[in-house]
Amino acid sequence: MKRNGKKIITKSLFKCFVMVLSLFILLTGCSTDSTVSEISSTSQKPIAVKEDLVLAVGIMDGGQFDPKKGWGMTQIRLTHSSLLAIDSDLNFIGDLAKSYTISDDALTWTFPLRDDAKFSNNEQVTPEDVKFTYEMLKEDGIKFDLSFVKSIDVIEDNTIAITLNEPRSTFVSQLTEIGIVPKAHYDENYSRNPIGSGPYKVVQYNAGQQVIMEYNAYWYGKEPQFKKLTFLLLEEDAALAAAKAGEADIVYVPPTFAEQKVEGMTLRTYESIDSRGIMLPTVPSGGKGLTNGKEVEIGNDVTSDLAIRQALNIGLDRQKLLDVALDGHGEKAYSLADNLPWFNEETIVEDGKIEAAMKVLADGGWVDTNKDGIVEKDGNKAEFDMYFSSSDQLRSDLSLATADQASAFGIQINLIAVSWDEIYLKGKTAAVAWGGGRHHPYQLYTMNATDQIDKGIGNMSNYHNPKVDEYLKQAITSSTLGEANKYWKLAQWDGETGFSGIGDAPIIWLVRVDHLYLAKENLNLGKQPIHSHGHEWALFGNVTEWEWNN
Repeated sequence: MKRNGKKIITKSLFKCFVMVLSLFILLTGCSTDSTVSEISSTSQKPIAVKEDLVLAVGIMDGGQFDPKKGWGMTQIRLTHSSLLAIDSDLNFIGDLAKSYTISDDALTWTFPLRDDAKFSNNEQVTPEDVKFTYEMLKEDGIKFDLSFVKSIDVIEDNTIAITLNEPRSTFVSQLTEIGIVPKAHYDENYSRNPIGSGPYKVVQYNAGQQVIMEYNAYWYGKEPQFKKLTFLLLEEDAALAAAKAGEADIVYVPPTFAEQKVEGMTLRTYESIDSRGIMLPTVPSGGKGLTNGKEVEIGNDVTSDLAIRQALNIGLDRQKLLDVALDGHGEKAYSLADNLPWFNEETIVEDGKIEAAMKVLADGGWVDTNKDGIVEKDGNKAEFDMYFSSSDQLRSDLSLATADQASAFGIQINLIAVSWDEIYLKGKTAAVAWGGGRHHPYQLYTMNATDQIDKGIGNMSNYHNPKVDEYLKQAITSSTLGEANKYWKLAQWDGETGFSGIGDAPIIWLVRVDHLYLAKENLNLGKQPIHSHGHEWALFGNVTEWEWNN
């Protein structure tokens, strides 16, 4: 079915056939016949060691290997190093930096760098490369906000010092997400030949088809068993077909595919802090704004009414959404921080209350006067569009279930499946099936602070609350994590206001999803930390620990 030329919540069998056909054309060039070397045991009996993997974990080439384009978070662990890293117990540890110290006033961070770090072209990683990377990203200001950085100085003994204008409690998290690039080789063509200091290097990239990475012989860390990783850039149906054809070692599967049986593969389930919800414009229509630097229209006359947003928060039944859309593979979500140290437990609500939702609507002036099942106010029906990614089965299923439930208390949601590029262009005028979740609270700031409006994809709701801004500012500039957590909680709800669902509800969080993969039985993926948002790369933080057990 079509609406305004856009695909509306239908799955085309023809599309699936084309994807599968494309898969087999692609795979003629990347068979999974294992690269094998022979080693001898104490009995001199040869043992085959598998050295390559083929993976279909989603469209994981976003950012095209360049931090300026968004190649960040844990995905950098494959190809780039960062000053710090996060271990499987979620501790901040050294990576390029051997250690770090913070001055008493929390303004100066000092990093002695390791001496054995080299880029994949055999050139030394220097403090000048770190300085260049951070200054380049600060000047760009789109994917990484480093405006609070005062200066970056190279000092003796292979050390770099970063001085801030004010304390920044979330800076430590950015230190784990910024991949260092070589000053001498970085330019506008960097994506075509990325040079990093991670365990792998990109040796072939066919946009929309595959990425091939090979072991970086100059990597300073533990040598991985798997010397070649071939990523098939497939949507979920085609990825499952690859698994069933024996042409992939690991595939991501959405919850609705979790019961599929594939010979020689087992389902791996990992808890995540990866949440899904509905982003809702909080201002009326008619305005202009920016998304990723492009001018866009903003606002929606229905979702900007607080009663609509609060009715959805208490009317939607999160457990039923889990059962229907995720087959139970996850948990209910009330925020982007559930069960984390900065989560305000007072924001948990008793949901699935249809009558209570209808009362909130009625108190706000929304009444079904013509008895068509949709409430109205001032001539406007409680009807709005909701965009979701056409390549994401989970968001599709969750959006369907959400729209179905909302209709029970008088709100009509029209679902539109499009690409992310189109979502970013039109998403400030309609609801969006949104997601997030990190090992740190920084996204609470980027999604809700007034000063993040028009920055990248920050604060897509155009949400503005001076009291919340005050709390967020105090959280960001706290000198200790404990003090910061107090203000993160107040920003969610202080008893009177906040950005949580019981407050202004610019984003209504619904479910926290398990990350599910089918993997070959012999493959040991090591100790996985709780996964962050993005199944495409969350698996790879410990890739050098993976083993093939014969």
